[in-house]
Amino acid sequence: MAQALPDNADFSDEEEVSLLDQNFNKASDYVRKITSNLNNNQLLELYGLYKQSTEGICNTPKPGWLDGKGRKKWEAWKCLGEMPSEEAKQKYIDLVQKHDPNCELAVQNTSRESWAAVSSLQHDIEPELIHKDMSLLDAAREDMAELVKELLTENPLLKDYKDEDGLSALHWAADRDSISALVAALEGGCDVNAVDTFGQTALHYAASCGHVKSTQILIDFGAEIIKDNDDCTPLDVAADDEVRKILESAAS
Repeated sequence: MAQALPDNADFSDEEEVSLLDQNFNKASDYVRKITSNLNNNQLLELYGLYKQSTEGICNTPKPGWLDGKGRKKWEAWKCLGEMPSEEAKQKYIDLVQKHDPNCELAVQNTSRESWAAVSSLQHDIEPELIHKDMSLLDAAREDMAELVKELLTENPLLKDYKDEDGLSALHWAADRDSISALVAALEGGCDVNAVDTFGQTALHYAASCGHVKSTQILIDFGAEIIKDNDDCTPLDVAADDEVRKILESAAS
């Protein structure tokens, strides 16, 4: 990803890189304020540039077919190829300003962005900046309990949020066996019996994946043995003997 510096590069001008980083951080923080005004394609483009800026070339496996949202986000990042992180940062800044000209940067764009675009210097993004790019569903999937608590505290209405497939934070946490996030989402008021577009609850997901702890937690929080659109209960799809025992005990 690193490229050779131009012959006229001046290492005394490290301020150029820091200015770019200041603008990028300011722009990424501002995006949270305008998310509701952007459509899915705009958000995906920003997501891809953000990931390229902070993590470089996409080197993670493509999410499975069940993770429709994850696949789209992965594709938005992957399509940027070997774009240098500094170039991605500048494109991110330009895009945010295009979507909302009222975004005030920390400093004005410099005329020497060409140097920044090929610099091999890296900037370590603080964890909270990465968190700002994550939704409740992302936090649930990645087992980030504290972020789940923070998001639900800041906006209690998120407890009812679902993706385009009807998956709630509980579905994602149960599917990935994200124990801490699952408990945080339940304690935050997420409906333990919420169903996706196929009529399946988080308990269906935990049972079908053989996640013993997630299954027990959901039962302890009052999950019901509900039939999905195919007339199957979590017990019908259970993939583990211990999970099956927990469900049989709950059903009796």
